[in-house]
Amino acid sequence: MSFKAVLTFIAILLFCLSTLGQQQDGSVFERRITIHAQSQPLSAILDQISWQAKVYFSYDASTVETAEIHSIGAIDKSLFSIMHQLFNPQEYLLKELDNQIIISKKTAENNNLLIQADSIPVTYFFLSGKIIDRRKEDPISYASVSVLNKPIGTITNADGDFLLKIHPQYIGDTLIVSSMGYAQVFIPAKMLLDEDLIVMDPVSIRIREVKVTATTPEKLLENIRANFDNNYSAHNKLMNAFYRETVKQDGKYINVSEAVIEVLKAPYNSSRSDLSRLIKGRQSSEVQPFKWMNFKLQGGPFTITQLDVVKTMETFINEKNEHQYNYKISRVIWYNDNPVYILEFEPITGIDFHGFVGELFVHRETFAIVHARFGFNRNGLKKATPVLVKHTPPGVKARPSFVEYQVNYQKYQGKWQLVTARADVKFKIRSRRDKINSEFHSISDLLVTDIHSTELKKFRRNESFSYRDVFVEMIDNYDPDFWENYNIIKPDEDLRNAIQNLSADNQ
Repeated sequence: MSFKAVLTFIAILLFCLSTLGQQQDGSVFERRITIHAQSQPLSAILDQISWQAKVYFSYDASTVETAEIHSIGAIDKSLFSIMHQLFNPQEYLLKELDNQIIISKKTAENNNLLIQADSIPVTYFFLSGKIIDRRKEDPISYASVSVLNKPIGTITNADGDFLLKIHPQYIGDTLIVSSMGYAQVFIPAKMLLDEDLIVMDPVSIRIREVKVTATTPEKLLENIRANFDNNYSAHNKLMNAFYRETVKQDGKYINVSEAVIEVLKAPYNSSRSDLSRLIKGRQSSEVQPFKWMNFKLQGGPFTITQLDVVKTMETFINEKNEHQYNYKISRVIWYNDNPVYILEFEPITGIDFHGFVGELFVHRETFAIVHARFGFNRNGLKKATPVLVKHTPPGVKARPSFVEYQVNYQKYQGKWQLVTARADVKFKIRSRRDKINSEFHSISDLLVTDIHSTELKKFRRNESFSYRDVFVEMIDNYDPDFWENYNIIKPDEDLRNAIQNLSADNQ
């Protein structure tokens, strides 16, 4: 893997703007109501629920005893939990169709009814919430929220908020919430229908009793490479992923564009590159461009998939480049309930080498890389400028002032899989002639939301992203129900406010 392939390419050519549309509604079972009914017929209780939740009930009167007396009390609880108090899920099947709930009894005689019910279009559950620190009550950013033992998940935004869309078959499953420096939290998925807040307990991440001198950096790197086949998949994988690309100028958003993409993950022991293609993406109408300069990101989804440092065998892992780096095992910590070595690295001074500065989190037992953070120091930024800045107008100088990449992996079916990647780049732009001194800040995020095995080995050439593509030129305007059941990273308040202001300016 070459130095150039992992970078986010920048060309100062074009300026675009995009917005975020409204989310479509999830299941009617998410709707919350308050009800107090003491010794009332089931029919009367259903009428109260129908009025509050704005739903209708359909059932066979011969199998549902509507005259039966019930008592129920609930304050701001989901329709899901209330209906399951009234109808034992072991005896009754509840299906939804638009604003209608179909109630049927589970019997051997109505198998045909069950088959028909299964043919009803599935409405996903939209589980949302906020994750905070128990002690400080501060929001926890970029925490992982996923279905236990399944490759389905999302992450929190900068405000600690998340939105996870899951198929109804998983509503009885367990969710696992993880964040560095906190004890993992396991909760039933259905609990999020009634509760919005998840509290995480800080833990001491340093493992004092473990001596980091038990191994050397050279031995650790050798073990990382020796265990690639054990730790990473040797089969093709097709991943659903969410991609978001934002650009700020002097702290103000000027571009927000996003998409659902498919990533064709080649086997880790293969020389074939990973491919990505667009499923659907969106941006807003253009606003009036700046008079002096326009800004364009090149590479987009193609580039960020190349941040998988294990697949690309980045220089700080590759045995051929090992002699060009200084390594140090700084400590051992708990990370997502696993002990990991922190392997720090930086280029050896005095050599002409485009090296990175950063750290690897290496699983102490399996030697899998579970997290990587890397970028450039001041000297590296100078060397990277010709690669990062592809074109500037006459009289304009551009230089990178900050570059950092992050990538995370999670274990699924015995193998470590790529789950998130982030590229964070800042540029200083100056023009004496135009008296301009500005900073552009670009962040690109990739979130893998589902993983499937596949026999597919390549996409059609006209479908695949390339490093030359400009993402904002390839996507359309949005519609209100744009994301459907695809999982995304929920926009934080700052981003939502920016979008609203930009939309208002464009009207």
